[in-house]
Amino acid sequence: MRRWYRAPMPPPRIGLARLPTPFERADRLSEAWGVSIWVKRDDLTGFGLSGNKVRKLEYHLAAAREAGVSTVITCGAVQSNHCRATAVASARLGLRCVLYLRSPDGRPPSEVVGNHLLQRLAGAECRFVDPEGYARRDELMREAAASLGSAWVIPEGASDEIGMWGLVTAAEELAGQLGALRPAAIWHAASSGGTTAGLAWGFARLGLDVPVVGCSVGEPVAELDRRIRRILAAAEDEPPAATAWELTDAYVGDGYGLASDEQLAAAGEATRLTGLVFDPTYTGKALAGLRGEIERGRFRPGDDVVFWHTGGGFAAFAWDWAPALR
Repeated sequence: MRRWYRAPMPPPRIGLARLPTPFERADRLSEAWGVSIWVKRDDLTGFGLSGNKVRKLEYHLAAAREAGVSTVITCGAVQSNHCRATAVASARLGLRCVLYLRSPDGRPPSEVVGNHLLQRLAGAECRFVDPEGYARRDELMREAAASLGSAWVIPEGASDEIGMWGLVTAAEELAGQLGALRPAAIWHAASSGGTTAGLAWGFARLGLDVPVVGCSVGEPVAELDRRIRRILAAAEDEPPAATAWELTDAYVGDGYGLASDEQLAAAGEATRLTGLVFDPTYTGKALAGLRGEIERGRFRPGDDVVFWHTGGGFAAFAWDWAPALR
């Protein structure tokens, strides 16, 4: 079972990620898009354990170990970066991993590819639910934990008052790499809210006035903002008074896990100009949003913008990239 846990400053941590991740300027992309774009390379936190989700898992799995459990339970879409990282980390630590995976019809996908392939290879027990069932995911996971008797439940995206500390400390890491640079925004893909909450708290804690902007990949701004506030409210300590963030849902398009031809083309262009891989669910859609804001005039020549690359390379192999290859 997962016991009630209120996060101290900060909670226990177990080393999983390869840190610090690089911070580098994307010269050719900057030239093409007209602003100075810097990339925080959280795609390099590891291989199977790549992405920003690993930072959150360092805290959640430390709490699971402290609780003495033998099983972790979490949830996400079939191609969830978080579920893949949890499965791989559990395999490393010798924990049983149970995943509740959302699929359109509650059945396994016809192809075992991308993140789902790694979930299976790592030995995770995959339980598929349809969207209606997934709406009850927290209840399903609590019931599973009760039946198993010894399990730690990690919420969607590991986004809660424990997991957000992975990004609080990430903000401190980036602050040491910024030097005198004061970016116009820390632009990142946002969905479950933990990354935005952690970065906003982290920069406020350091006294740095750096705009933290979450580009929603599926949720309306009101829902995403509610998630962030709930995470911050659950923490044991009050967030600094200056904790602030901004959200946009202007680039959600048809919803989570769906990308337009234009968004795929933007992600493909960014790969050709950087040599980096962006998955259309998260980083590709957020990059398309960044380009959209540049075109709207929010960011102008001379501005420095940090794009937080949250990983997702494996999911890229589960997409039809035809629109980006024309």
